Amino acid sequence: MATFTFLGFDNEGRRIAGARNFSKKEDAEKYLEKKGWVPQGIFASKTKYSSSQFSGVSPKELSIFCRQMSVMYISQITIMEGLLLLAEQTENKQLKKALLEIHERMNEAYAFRDSISMYPHIFGAYLINMVMIGEDSGSLDSVFSRMANYFEKEDKVKKKLKSAIAYPLVLTVLMVAIVMLLIIKILPMFQHTLETMGGTMPVATRMIFTAANFISEYAWAIAVAVGAAIILALASTRSEKGRAFKDKLKITAPISSFVNSRVITARYSRGLSILLKSGVQLLNAMESIATLIDNKFLEEKFKEAFLKVKEGESLVGVLKEINFFPPLFLRMVAIGHDTGHLDEMLDKTANIFDDEVDEAVEKITLMVEPALIIMLSIVVGIILLSVMLPMISIMNAIG
Repeated sequence: MATFTFLGFDNEGRRIAGARNFSKKEDAEKYLEKKGWVPQGIFASKTKYSSSQFSGVSPKELSIFCRQMSVMYISQITIMEGLLLLAEQTENKQLKKALLEIHERMNEAYAFRDSISMYPHIFGAYLINMVMIGEDSGSLDSVFSRMANYFEKEDKVKKKLKSAIAYPLVLTVLMVAIVMLLIIKILPMFQHTLETMGGTMPVATRMIFTAANFISEYAWAIAVAVGAAIILALASTRSEKGRAFKDKLKITAPISSFVNSRVITARYSRGLSILLKSGVQLLNAMESIATLIDNKFLEEKFKEAFLKVKEGESLVGVLKEINFFPPLFLRMVAIGHDTGHLDEMLDKTANIFDDEVDEAVEKITLMVEPALIIMLSIVVGIILLSVMLPMISIMNAIG
Protein backbone atom coordinates (compact mmCIF):
# COMPACT_ATOMS: atom_id res chain seq x y z
CA MET A 1 0.00 0.00 0.00
CA ALA A 2 1.20 3.49 -0.88
CA THR A 3 0.01 6.92 0.19
CA PHE A 4 -1.81 9.10 -2.35
CA THR A 5 -2.86 12.72 -1.83
CA PHE A 6 -5.81 14.18 -3.69
CA LEU A 7 -7.57 17.46 -4.41
CA GLY A 8 -10.97 18.03 -5.97
CA PHE A 9 -14.61 18.96 -5.44
CA ASP A 10 -17.47 17.17 -3.69
CA ASN A 11 -20.97 16.73 -5.13
CA GLU A 12 -21.98 20.17 -3.79
CA GLY A 13 -19.05 21.93 -5.45
CA ARG A 14 -17.03 22.39 -2.23
CA ARG A 15 -13.25 21.98 -2.20
CA ILE A 16 -12.07 18.62 -0.81
CA ALA A 17 -8.53 17.41 -0.17
CA GLY A 18 -6.82 14.68 1.79
CA ALA A 19 -4.73 11.53 1.74
CA ARG A 20 -5.29 7.78 1.98
CA ASN A 21 -3.48 4.51 1.38
CA PHE A 22 -4.16 2.69 -1.92
CA SER A 23 -2.45 -0.07 -3.88
CA LYS A 24 -2.38 2.03 -7.05
CA LYS A 25 -3.60 5.33 -8.47
CA GLU A 26 -6.61 3.67 -10.12
CA ASP A 27 -7.87 2.59 -6.68
CA ALA A 28 -7.70 6.20 -5.52
CA GLU A 29 -9.71 7.28 -8.57
CA LYS A 30 -12.35 4.62 -7.82
CA TYR A 31 -12.53 5.73 -4.17
CA LEU A 32 -13.18 9.35 -5.16
CA GLU A 33 -15.71 8.28 -7.80
CA LYS A 34 -17.57 6.16 -5.21
CA LYS A 35 -17.71 9.19 -2.91
CA GLY A 36 -19.14 11.28 -5.72
CA TRP A 37 -16.12 13.57 -5.74
CA VAL A 38 -14.55 15.07 -8.85
CA PRO A 39 -10.72 14.89 -8.63
CA GLN A 40 -8.59 17.81 -9.72
CA GLY A 41 -5.36 16.00 -8.95
CA ILE A 42 -4.18 12.68 -7.47
CA PHE A 43 -0.51 12.42 -6.49
CA ALA A 44 1.71 9.62 -5.17
CA SER A 45 3.27 10.73 -1.88
CA LYS A 46 6.42 9.61 -0.11
CA THR A 47 4.80 10.37 3.26
CA LYS A 48 3.02 7.66 5.26
CA TYR A 49 -0.69 8.13 5.86
CA SER A 50 -2.25 7.39 9.25
CA SER A 51 -5.64 8.49 10.57
CA SER A 52 -4.40 9.07 14.14
CA GLN A 53 -3.52 12.57 15.30
CA PHE A 54 0.21 13.50 15.48
CA SER A 55 1.16 10.10 14.02
CA GLY A 56 4.08 11.30 11.92
CA VAL A 57 4.90 14.77 13.26
CA SER A 58 4.84 15.66 16.95
CA PRO A 59 3.16 18.78 18.36
CA LYS A 60 6.63 20.11 19.23
CA GLU A 61 7.75 19.83 15.60
CA LEU A 62 4.54 21.47 14.40
CA SER A 63 5.12 24.27 16.91
CA ILE A 64 8.62 24.88 15.51
CA PHE A 65 7.27 24.74 11.94
CA CYS A 66 4.56 27.33 12.71
CA ARG A 67 7.03 29.58 14.53
CA GLN A 68 9.41 29.48 11.57
CA MET A 69 6.58 30.17 9.10
CA SER A 70 5.52 33.18 11.17
CA VAL A 71 9.09 34.54 11.20
CA MET A 72 9.33 34.00 7.42
CA TYR A 73 6.23 36.11 6.80
CA ILE A 74 7.58 38.90 9.00
CA SER A 75 10.94 38.66 7.17
CA GLN A 76 9.10 38.80 3.81
CA ILE A 77 10.59 35.50 2.61
CA THR A 78 8.35 33.93 -0.05
CA ILE A 79 6.51 30.69 0.76
CA MET A 80 8.36 28.86 -2.01
CA GLU A 81 11.76 29.85 -0.58
CA GLY A 82 10.60 29.21 2.96
CA LEU A 83 9.38 25.68 2.22
CA LEU A 84 12.79 24.69 0.85
CA LEU A 85 14.58 26.32 3.81
CA LEU A 86 12.38 24.51 6.34
CA ALA A 87 12.71 21.20 4.47
CA GLU A 88 16.51 21.50 4.75
CA GLN A 89 16.38 22.32 8.46
CA THR A 90 13.82 19.80 9.75
CA GLU A 91 15.03 16.44 11.02
CA ASN A 92 11.60 14.81 10.76
CA LYS A 93 11.50 12.75 7.55
CA GLN A 94 7.71 12.89 7.28
CA LEU A 95 7.64 16.67 7.53
CA LYS A 96 10.60 17.05 5.14
CA LYS A 97 8.88 14.95 2.47
CA ALA A 98 5.59 16.82 2.91
CA LEU A 99 7.26 20.25 2.59
CA LEU A 100 9.12 19.23 -0.57
CA GLU A 101 5.92 17.80 -2.09
CA ILE A 102 3.96 20.97 -1.21
CA HIS A 103 6.72 22.98 -2.91
CA GLU A 104 6.37 20.70 -5.93
CA ARG A 105 2.58 21.18 -6.03
CA MET A 106 3.00 24.96 -5.82
CA ASN A 107 5.45 24.78 -8.73
CA GLU A 108 2.61 23.16 -10.66
CA ALA A 109 0.48 26.29 -9.95
CA TYR A 110 -1.51 24.91 -6.99
CA ALA A 111 -2.20 27.42 -4.21
CA PHE A 112 -0.46 27.02 -0.82
CA ARG A 113 -3.78 26.36 0.94
CA ASP A 114 -4.69 23.62 -1.56
CA SER A 115 -1.22 22.06 -1.42
CA ILE A 116 -1.05 21.90 2.38
CA SER A 117 -4.67 20.68 2.65
CA MET A 118 -3.61 17.41 0.98
CA TYR A 119 -1.55 16.56 4.08
CA PRO A 120 -3.97 16.33 7.04
CA HIS A 121 -1.98 13.32 8.30
CA ILE A 122 1.03 15.62 8.72
CA PHE A 123 -0.38 19.01 9.72
CA GLY A 124 -3.81 18.09 11.09
CA ALA A 125 -7.20 19.44 10.04
CA TYR A 126 -7.08 22.28 12.58
CA LEU A 127 -3.83 23.82 11.30
CA ILE A 128 -4.99 23.45 7.69
CA ASN A 129 -8.28 25.22 8.48
CA MET A 130 -6.35 27.97 10.25
CA VAL A 131 -4.09 28.43 7.20
CA MET A 132 -7.20 28.91 5.05
CA ILE A 133 -8.61 31.42 7.54
CA GLY A 134 -5.27 33.25 7.64
CA GLU A 135 -5.09 33.47 3.85
CA ASP A 136 -8.68 34.74 3.62
CA SER A 137 -8.10 37.41 6.28
CA GLY A 138 -4.53 38.27 5.21
CA SER A 139 -3.17 37.44 8.67
CA LEU A 140 -1.16 34.25 8.10
CA ASP A 141 1.76 35.56 10.16
CA SER A 142 -0.38 36.01 13.31
CA VAL A 143 -2.23 32.72 12.64
CA PHE A 144 1.06 30.81 12.49
CA SER A 145 2.22 32.57 15.67
CA ARG A 146 -0.95 31.53 17.52
CA MET A 147 -0.72 27.99 16.21
CA ALA A 148 2.92 27.79 17.38
CA ASN A 149 1.75 28.64 20.91
CA TYR A 150 -1.13 26.16 20.59
CA PHE A 151 1.08 23.24 19.54
CA GLU A 152 3.61 24.15 22.24
CA LYS A 153 0.85 23.72 24.83
CA GLU A 154 -0.25 20.46 23.17
CA ASP A 155 3.31 19.14 23.39
CA LYS A 156 3.50 19.91 27.12
CA VAL A 157 0.16 18.21 27.79
CA LYS A 158 1.16 15.16 25.75
CA LYS A 159 4.42 14.80 27.66
CA LYS A 160 2.63 15.09 31.00
CA LEU A 161 0.15 12.37 30.02
CA LYS A 162 2.96 10.11 28.83
CA SER A 163 4.86 10.52 32.09
CA ALA A 164 1.68 9.86 34.06
CA ILE A 165 1.12 6.60 32.17
CA ALA A 166 4.73 5.46 31.84
CA TYR A 167 5.64 5.55 35.53
CA PRO A 168 2.87 3.27 36.85
CA LEU A 169 3.29 1.05 33.79
CA VAL A 170 6.98 0.45 34.57
CA LEU A 171 6.17 -0.26 38.23
CA THR A 172 3.40 -2.68 37.23
CA VAL A 173 5.74 -4.57 34.87
CA LEU A 174 8.36 -4.82 37.63
CA MET A 175 5.74 -6.03 40.10
CA VAL A 176 4.53 -8.75 37.70
CA ALA A 177 8.15 -9.76 36.99
CA ILE A 178 8.91 -10.16 40.72
CA VAL A 179 5.78 -12.25 41.30
CA MET A 180 6.54 -14.44 38.27
CA LEU A 181 10.11 -14.96 39.52
CA LEU A 182 8.73 -16.10 42.88
CA ILE A 183 6.23 -18.46 41.26
CA ILE A 184 8.49 -19.98 38.59
CA LYS A 185 11.86 -20.14 40.39
CA ILE A 186 11.44 -19.85 44.18
CA LEU A 187 8.20 -21.70 44.95
CA PRO A 188 9.23 -25.01 43.29
CA MET A 189 12.22 -25.20 45.67
CA PHE A 190 9.99 -24.70 48.73
CA GLN A 191 7.49 -27.23 47.38
CA HIS A 192 10.19 -29.88 47.04
CA THR A 193 11.42 -29.17 50.59
CA LEU A 194 7.90 -29.41 52.08
CA GLU A 195 7.12 -32.65 50.23
CA THR A 196 10.33 -34.32 51.45
CA MET A 197 9.61 -33.22 55.05
CA GLY A 198 6.17 -34.87 54.93
CA GLY A 199 3.05 -33.68 56.69
CA THR A 200 -0.19 -32.23 55.42
CA MET A 201 -0.10 -28.84 53.73
CA PRO A 202 -2.97 -26.34 54.18
CA VAL A 203 -5.48 -25.91 51.33
CA ALA A 204 -4.21 -22.39 50.57
CA THR A 205 -0.64 -23.63 50.21
CA ARG A 206 -1.70 -26.51 47.92
CA MET A 207 -3.70 -24.05 45.74
CA ILE A 208 -0.71 -21.72 45.41
CA PHE A 209 1.61 -24.61 44.51
CA THR A 210 -0.93 -25.91 41.95
CA ALA A 211 -1.21 -22.45 40.38
CA ALA A 212 2.60 -22.06 40.38
CA ASN A 213 3.06 -25.46 38.67
CA PHE A 214 0.45 -24.57 36.05
CA ILE A 215 2.08 -21.18 35.31
CA SER A 216 5.56 -22.74 35.16
CA GLU A 217 4.42 -25.50 32.79
CA TYR A 218 2.32 -23.32 30.48
CA ALA A 219 4.26 -20.05 30.71
CA TRP A 220 4.78 -19.97 26.93
CA ALA A 221 1.06 -20.49 26.26
CA ILE A 222 0.11 -17.76 28.76
CA ALA A 223 2.63 -15.37 27.13
CA VAL A 224 1.20 -16.13 23.66
CA ALA A 225 -2.38 -15.63 24.90
CA VAL A 226 -1.53 -12.31 26.58
CA GLY A 227 0.37 -11.15 23.48
CA ALA A 228 -2.54 -12.12 21.21
CA ALA A 229 -5.01 -10.33 23.47
CA ILE A 230 -2.89 -7.14 23.33
CA ILE A 231 -2.57 -7.35 19.53
CA LEU A 232 -6.34 -7.90 19.14
CA ALA A 233 -7.08 -4.99 21.49
CA LEU A 234 -4.77 -2.69 19.52
CA ALA A 235 -6.20 -3.88 16.20
CA SER A 236 -9.77 -3.29 17.39
CA THR A 237 -8.98 0.37 18.16
CA ARG A 238 -8.22 0.92 14.47
CA SER A 239 -11.89 0.45 13.57
CA GLU A 240 -14.39 3.28 14.07
CA LYS A 241 -16.36 1.37 16.73
CA GLY A 242 -13.23 0.18 18.52
CA ARG A 243 -11.75 3.66 18.65
CA ALA A 244 -15.04 5.15 19.85
CA PHE A 245 -15.16 2.54 22.66
CA LYS A 246 -11.54 3.29 23.66
CA ASP A 247 -12.21 7.03 23.61
CA LYS A 248 -15.35 6.57 25.71
CA LEU A 249 -13.33 4.54 28.22
CA LYS A 250 -10.79 7.38 28.47
CA ILE A 251 -13.44 9.79 29.73
CA THR A 252 -15.40 7.35 31.92
CA ALA A 253 -12.69 5.26 33.64
CA PRO A 254 -12.28 6.37 37.29
CA ILE A 255 -8.69 7.65 37.25
CA SER A 256 -8.24 8.75 33.62
CA SER A 257 -11.62 10.54 33.34
CA PHE A 258 -10.60 13.48 35.53
CA VAL A 259 -7.32 14.11 33.67
CA ASN A 260 -8.74 13.53 30.18
CA SER A 261 -11.78 15.73 30.80
CA ARG A 262 -9.46 18.59 31.79
CA VAL A 263 -7.14 17.97 28.82
CA ILE A 264 -10.04 17.98 26.34
CA THR A 265 -11.67 21.02 27.97
CA ALA A 266 -8.39 22.97 27.75
CA ARG A 267 -7.92 21.86 24.11
CA TYR A 268 -11.50 22.80 23.19
CA SER A 269 -11.23 26.18 24.95
CA ARG A 270 -7.89 27.11 23.40
CA GLY A 271 -8.86 25.96 19.91
CA LEU A 272 -12.17 27.84 19.99
CA SER A 273 -10.44 30.94 21.37
CA ILE A 274 -7.87 30.99 18.54
CA LEU A 275 -10.61 30.64 15.91
CA LEU A 276 -12.69 33.44 17.43
CA LYS A 277 -9.64 35.72 17.73
CA SER A 278 -8.91 35.04 14.04
CA GLY A 279 -12.31 36.45 13.12
CA VAL A 280 -14.20 33.17 12.64
CA GLN A 281 -17.88 33.23 13.55
CA LEU A 282 -18.93 31.12 16.56
CA LEU A 283 -20.94 28.60 14.50
CA ASN A 284 -18.11 28.06 12.01
CA ALA A 285 -15.65 27.78 14.90
CA MET A 286 -17.78 25.11 16.62
CA GLU A 287 -18.01 23.15 13.37
CA SER A 288 -14.23 23.27 12.84
CA ILE A 289 -13.33 22.43 16.44
CA ALA A 290 -15.18 19.08 16.62
CA THR A 291 -12.40 17.10 14.91
CA LEU A 292 -9.69 18.75 17.02
CA ILE A 293 -10.71 16.91 20.20
CA ASP A 294 -9.11 13.63 19.06
CA ASN A 295 -11.93 11.67 20.70
CA LYS A 296 -14.39 9.91 18.39
CA PHE A 297 -17.00 9.42 21.11
CA LEU A 298 -17.12 13.14 21.98
CA GLU A 299 -16.68 14.26 18.36
CA GLU A 300 -20.21 13.12 17.52
CA LYS A 301 -21.61 14.91 20.57
CA PHE A 302 -19.86 18.14 19.59
CA LYS A 303 -21.24 17.88 16.06
CA GLU A 304 -24.74 17.50 17.52
CA ALA A 305 -24.10 20.54 19.74
CA PHE A 306 -23.11 22.57 16.67
CA LEU A 307 -26.37 21.66 14.91
CA LYS A 308 -28.43 22.63 17.97
CA VAL A 309 -26.72 26.03 18.29
CA LYS A 310 -27.23 26.50 14.55
CA GLU A 311 -30.96 25.94 15.10
CA GLY A 312 -31.00 28.72 17.70
CA GLU A 313 -30.52 26.93 21.02
CA SER A 314 -28.47 28.49 23.82
CA LEU A 315 -24.70 27.86 23.59
CA VAL A 316 -24.28 27.20 27.32
CA GLY A 317 -27.39 25.01 27.45
CA VAL A 318 -26.18 22.89 24.53
CA LEU A 319 -22.69 22.47 26.03
CA LYS A 320 -24.30 21.50 29.35
CA GLU A 321 -26.38 18.81 27.59
CA ILE A 322 -23.19 17.09 26.44
CA ASN A 323 -22.72 16.20 30.13
CA PHE A 324 -18.96 16.30 29.90
CA PHE A 325 -17.60 19.79 30.61
CA PRO A 326 -16.76 20.80 34.21
CA PRO A 327 -19.12 23.40 35.78
CA LEU A 328 -16.34 26.02 35.85
CA PHE A 329 -15.99 25.84 32.07
CA LEU A 330 -19.74 26.30 31.54
CA ARG A 331 -19.76 29.27 33.93
CA MET A 332 -16.80 30.92 32.17
CA VAL A 333 -18.44 30.40 28.75
CA ALA A 334 -21.69 31.95 30.04
CA ILE A 335 -19.82 35.04 31.35
CA GLY A 336 -17.79 35.39 28.15
CA HIS A 337 -20.86 35.01 25.94
CA ASP A 338 -22.87 37.55 27.93
CA THR A 339 -20.07 40.14 28.06
CA GLY A 340 -19.01 39.71 24.42
CA HIS A 341 -15.49 38.58 25.37
CA LEU A 342 -15.87 34.84 24.76
CA ASP A 343 -12.46 34.51 23.06
CA GLU A 344 -10.60 36.02 26.04
CA MET A 345 -12.61 34.03 28.58
CA LEU A 346 -11.95 30.78 26.71
CA ASP A 347 -8.22 31.53 26.66
CA LYS A 348 -8.23 32.07 30.44
CA THR A 349 -10.29 28.89 30.90
CA ALA A 350 -7.73 26.88 28.93
CA ASN A 351 -4.94 28.14 31.22
CA ILE A 352 -6.98 27.22 34.33
CA PHE A 353 -7.51 23.66 33.15
CA ASP A 354 -3.88 23.33 32.05
CA ASP A 355 -2.93 24.02 35.68
CA GLU A 356 -5.50 21.44 36.86
CA VAL A 357 -3.95 18.84 34.54
CA ASP A 358 -0.50 19.60 36.03
CA GLU A 359 -1.80 19.12 39.57
CA ALA A 360 -3.78 15.97 38.69
CA VAL A 361 -0.82 14.28 36.97
CA GLU A 362 1.44 15.13 39.91
CA LYS A 363 -1.06 13.73 42.43
CA ILE A 364 -1.60 10.53 40.43
CA THR A 365 2.15 9.98 40.14
CA LEU A 366 2.59 10.46 43.90
CA MET A 367 -0.32 8.11 44.72
CA VAL A 368 0.55 5.33 42.29
CA GLU A 369 3.99 4.46 43.70
CA PRO A 370 2.90 3.67 47.29
CA ALA A 371 -0.27 1.93 46.04
CA LEU A 372 1.70 -0.45 43.80
CA ILE A 373 4.31 -1.06 46.52
CA ILE A 374 1.52 -1.96 48.97
CA MET A 375 -0.05 -4.31 46.39
CA LEU A 376 3.31 -5.98 45.75
CA SER A 377 3.94 -6.36 49.48
CA ILE A 378 0.53 -7.99 50.00
CA VAL A 379 0.98 -10.44 47.09
CA VAL A 380 4.53 -11.40 48.08
CA GLY A 381 3.49 -11.62 51.76
CA ILE A 382 0.61 -14.00 50.99
CA ILE A 383 2.89 -16.23 48.90
CA LEU A 384 5.63 -16.35 51.52
CA LEU A 385 3.25 -16.90 54.44
CA SER A 386 1.47 -19.73 52.63
CA VAL A 387 4.85 -21.45 52.28
CA MET A 388 6.58 -20.54 55.54
CA LEU A 389 3.70 -21.28 57.97
CA PRO A 390 3.27 -24.95 56.95
CA MET A 391 7.05 -25.37 56.97
CA ILE A 392 7.24 -24.06 60.55
CA SER A 393 4.28 -26.26 61.50
CA ILE A 394 5.92 -29.38 60.08
CA MET A 395 9.26 -28.61 61.75
CA ASN A 396 7.49 -28.15 65.11
CA ALA A 397 5.72 -31.46 64.64
CA ILE A 398 9.03 -33.18 63.88
CA GLY A 399 10.68 -31.50 66.87
